Amino acid sequence: MLQKLDISWIQEYLPASVDLKQTILLGSLGLAVFSSGHFIWFFMKPLFSPMRSIKGPPGGSFVLGHMPLSRKVPTVGAWHRDQLQKYGHVFVFKVLFNQNRLCTTDPKALQHVLNNSFIYQKPSEGRYILSRLLGNGLLFVEGDVHKRQRRIMNPAFGTLHIREMTEIFVSKSNELRDILKKLSTSDSSRETPEWTPVEMLSHLSCTTLDIIGLAGFNYRFDSLDHLVRGDRDESELSFAFSQILNAMGGFAFLVILKMWFPIFRLIQFDRRSRIERSSQKTIQTIGRKLVEERKQALKQEMEKGQVSKAKDLLTLLIRANLAESGTGGQGDKTLSDEEVMNQIPTFLVAGHETTSTATTWALYSLASHPDVQTKLREELLAFPSDTPTMEELNGFEYLDRVVRETLRYHGIVQGTARVAEQDDVIPLERPFTDKYGVLRHEIKIKKGDGVFIPIRVVNTLQEIWGDDSEEFNPDRWLDPPKRSASIPSAWGNQLSFIAGPRACIGLRFALVEMKALLFALIRSFEFKLAVDADDVIGKVGIVTRPALRSRPEEGHQLPLLIRQV
Repeated sequence: MLQKLDISWIQEYLPASVDLKQTILLGSLGLAVFSSGHFIWFFMKPLFSPMRSIKGPPGGSFVLGHMPLSRKVPTVGAWHRDQLQKYGHVFVFKVLFNQNRLCTTDPKALQHVLNNSFIYQKPSEGRYILSRLLGNGLLFVEGDVHKRQRRIMNPAFGTLHIREMTEIFVSKSNELRDILKKLSTSDSSRETPEWTPVEMLSHLSCTTLDIIGLAGFNYRFDSLDHLVRGDRDESELSFAFSQILNAMGGFAFLVILKMWFPIFRLIQFDRRSRIERSSQKTIQTIGRKLVEERKQALKQEMEKGQVSKAKDLLTLLIRANLAESGTGGQGDKTLSDEEVMNQIPTFLVAGHETTSTATTWALYSLASHPDVQTKLREELLAFPSDTPTMEELNGFEYLDRVVRETLRYHGIVQGTARVAEQDDVIPLERPFTDKYGVLRHEIKIKKGDGVFIPIRVVNTLQEIWGDDSEEFNPDRWLDPPKRSASIPSAWGNQLSFIAGPRACIGLRFALVEMKALLFALIRSFEFKLAVDADDVIGKVGIVTRPALRSRPEEGHQLPLLIRQV
């Protein structure tokens, strides 16, 4: 091969005494040896981890570990809960390539891991996947960079700005309501209105995409309009984003290799990589254009002494940057244009599928519990207007309990993982017995060891929530169990938004948006399931979306029957 390839030009950059072919051969050998050493240590590392003494399930695939078992169960979190019942509140299971992952429901341990975000960071393989989608946005960055971005962005997600965005939430929710009314218009001569079948997940997904477009960066996706017309005329940004999401779905073997072994990331000629590059280029081009247009518009308004009326998050970030720059602020007090641009796909991921999925599961539970649905409708219909403010939405007590119970009961996000960046000792509220019969009061962790935080399991743990922990019961929030106060939580005595420095920055945004959607829908329609309740299962991905056990090939969906009130 070296005979045919002209690489003689490299010789001029080497000392005269150095033989080019010999250098290449030695370099290749060195790379092979280095790679072999890395591979060997990677696979031997679990043998030297203190976690090897912790109990856990046997078996599991060498490549996929126990992941296929945990993803195939019909109820989200059921596999992890079964292991907890067998091995106690601390156990170890296998993930990709036979690597150990600690799982625990101990509140003190969870608090320690979540609060020490400099020690426990997102796994490098997970960050690689996020980087392909988000760039260096808030969900991707770690350490001091995350701390700085979070501090700068916090004010944009404060109560004042969410209050201003509520108008967008309510307006789009009412637009969805009006679309569904047209779909469900029935013969007025009938004494009882007819039921109309509607696939609610797609309608809610389009609505929340429109909302995050306007509230996030003042961009019109008009997804609801496209859905009603039945066309595929998506905006360029929407198309690029959906392409990259679809390309990232599933776990092809090459993707797994790229996640765990960075050398394979040099392979960029496969179809998935081509789609990612093309979509990223589109997202970055549009993102930079949005940032530059917004910046110029704000500068002109500032020069004229005007105050911008824009309410979107992107404008708030750029305005804060310009204000800080005007007072001489720089460095750790501002975001670069590149960092601001990278928040656009971050807003899309964090503010789109999460809320639409949570609201879809809320409708599933309300359709499955007509008494709860009726009680909620009575509360909402007593309100004299269809355009509530943020304070008014938060004032509906039963609506608040329904939202809390939805987020507790349904595993919108099954769990999250962390990897130790240094050796550590995790404290425990309760000791556990290891596989050798030794009582342990703490967990020793080596650098590189992984920890899984089982969000849905903790949110439905019987020892915390009681015998009805696996039942949908909004009235539990009239008097929450005292044990729930021990859960490390940013909101609502539950792990749904996790806790600590990496707790969800947009939780107020998501809660008010979800309440606005339910307010508009439950006031106007009755909902019931179009299939048996047992036919609806949760399929775990970035979020856990509903699908039909009987028709898995049709993808994510929730078919409901609606009838105007």
